[in-house]
Amino acid sequence: MSPASCAAIAADADLAPVFPRCGTAPDVSAACEGLADDLLDAGLELPSVYLLTGERLRCRASRGYFQVVDGFPPGTGVIGGVVGSGAEVLLTDVTTRPEFIAAVPGIRSEACVPVVSAVGVIGAVNIESRSTMDEQVMPTLRAAARALALRVDELGGLPAPTEAHRLGQVAVAMTQASSVDEIEQLCLQAAIELSGLRTAALVDLSGRTPVVSAARGPLADELRSWDAPELATMADWVGAGASSHFPGGQDAPPEYAFLARAHVRALSVHPVTVTGRLAGLLVLASSDAVAYSTAMVEVLEILTAQTGATLGVATVMAELARRVDLDGLTGLRNAAAFTADLAAHAPAHPMSLVLIDVDDFKSVNDSFGHLAGDRLLQALARDLTEALRAGDRLYRIGGDEFAAVVEASTLPELEAMTKRLLRAARGVRTTVSIGTAPLDAHDLDMTRSRADVALYQAKAAGRDTARHGAEPTTRR
Repeated sequence: MSPASCAAIAADADLAPVFPRCGTAPDVSAACEGLADDLLDAGLELPSVYLLTGERLRCRASRGYFQVVDGFPPGTGVIGGVVGSGAEVLLTDVTTRPEFIAAVPGIRSEACVPVVSAVGVIGAVNIESRSTMDEQVMPTLRAAARALALRVDELGGLPAPTEAHRLGQVAVAMTQASSVDEIEQLCLQAAIELSGLRTAALVDLSGRTPVVSAARGPLADELRSWDAPELATMADWVGAGASSHFPGGQDAPPEYAFLARAHVRALSVHPVTVTGRLAGLLVLASSDAVAYSTAMVEVLEILTAQTGATLGVATVMAELARRVDLDGLTGLRNAAAFTADLAAHAPAHPMSLVLIDVDDFKSVNDSFGHLAGDRLLQALARDLTEALRAGDRLYRIGGDEFAAVVEASTLPELEAMTKRLLRAARGVRTTVSIGTAPLDAHDLDMTRSRADVALYQAKAAGRDTARHGAEPTTRR
């Protein structure tokens, strides 16, 4: 808010009623409650007071409502818009404003003024009415906001967010996270903030051997260096579902020498469970001794519970997404994934599209049955994949049709690759026809058309051969 605006509020305050309950309140919460009562005494119906807690506006006092709207993000609704912009609002007819959020039926007008403390906008004072309000209410409302800001400053500012609030923030952020990595980083950041220990790591126990999947803090490298037996030792500590805490590493027995090697003097280990199964560990460490605290352990147990639940959902969703892109018979990526990958492709090196069609596949099904045909396709998918190089990708795009996107810079290199594919097919007692074309990321339809023409040419040439739509060119 500008200095001129602040001066205007101060001038209004000289003309407005005094707010005794707010001005003498012993803490911020009581100041908000007192201000709501002061506003009622001033003849203003339906007052409410909102203050920022973290990134949301929390209702700290209200009068006359049977329902309260809480947790506005700045910018949302009338109140959030006032806090986000720092500009007061008087709505004489709320029905004309789409951002209005009704808390009770029959509201006709609303007035809202930002609360501006020494550190900036920290909240808002709001009045609603079932009748039409005019500008006459604004001096009182400005003075009320100013009185609250002054009292908050006198009391040392807004109170720090509680641990419960921080846990709530993390829970919301985790449910909105789009990946396992993002969930893990949110957990580690919150664990460090809540515990007072400066390093945090997550250990993944879902594979054959334990592994540190994420770590942050000054001892992160040391924790990543712990091997599978050492991580398994820690998993044993919490195997029954309990947490384990070492307040001073110098007292650790010789069997736990890895703690001293990592310069750890305080360690806190907590189980991360997914659907009732121990799936990981949250490990917190410090090179300084940190006293054991039951309260800290309880907070971290809530954090790990939320982390485990969210990771479980994210893992399932990632697996479902992966399966959508996979061919159920061969395990290769399918036609939909092939199309999406081509559309998103921006190759750093010259690439070629390779189309592969099994020769006379129908006769295999007709002569030996569909089960034999399925087994042939599975074997062919395996051996064609082995014939390609690392970084090349094979797809099954139809019943007996495969495609590959391969790195190739010269025609001899492409010919050598197709010869390997032809030999791989013969190795499973079948033959294939192959058509290739240079991959043009700007004209995928033309790329596909050229490879199709080359494939038809291979078929016409007697099958068990490859034809090339155009020679790949080396990038300059």
